[in-house]
Amino acid sequence: MVVADYDILIVITLSACLLVFTALTGISGTLLNSRPILAVYTLLLWPAMLTIMAVGYMSYKRSTLSLDRKLNFAWSRFYTTQGKQIIQDSLQCCGFYNTMHEASPSRRCYIRASLPGCRASLFDFESENLKAIWKAAFLVAAVHLGNMVVAFLCSNHINNTFGKGITPRRYRLSPEDVKVDAGRILNGLKPTERVPNGAVGTLDGECVFLRKHNLT
Repeated sequence: MVVADYDILIVITLSACLLVFTALTGISGTLLNSRPILAVYTLLLWPAMLTIMAVGYMSYKRSTLSLDRKLNFAWSRFYTTQGKQIIQDSLQCCGFYNTMHEASPSRRCYIRASLPGCRASLFDFESENLKAIWKAAFLVAAVHLGNMVVAFLCSNHINNTFGKGITPRRYRLSPEDVKVDAGRILNGLKPTERVPNGAVGTLDGECVFLRKHNLT
């Protein structure tokens, strides 16, 4: 792939670096509750999306539009002798159509070698490899598009209290907890009676409130 799809590898590397940088920016803005940093993160989502689509477009166009002719042209014009030798050693072949067609001489590849040409093997490899690349790129693009929508919807809701004041899950009340507490309260209510010093309390003396703002 380094020989046949070097340009796509470069774009994939640039896209991955930009995606990692964008992710770190978004995480930093979330942890710091910083709207300016999150605004930069939202802007970085656009070039990241463009790089992902570039990877998908380049690989899809190459794999679906005259791949055989492109490989023939690249073998004759673009591939170096070392690049051809790498392909021949990897695919166990010699030359493009046969051993006499622009082969890179080596111990295994020579004019009378019994190895087949690299055309069929290279075509099969490129077809499967490029297909996997553009499918993965467009899948990541779909997920990234959802991330962009979420970022736009949340852009106006980031403030100093964002992510704070949320009750931990272990302390949240469930409907069952509310029913149990209500039953305890109802079972604990008893008729009241007058007690000295103008206070009102229960028969067992619990929850006494004094008019003079003293609790006992």
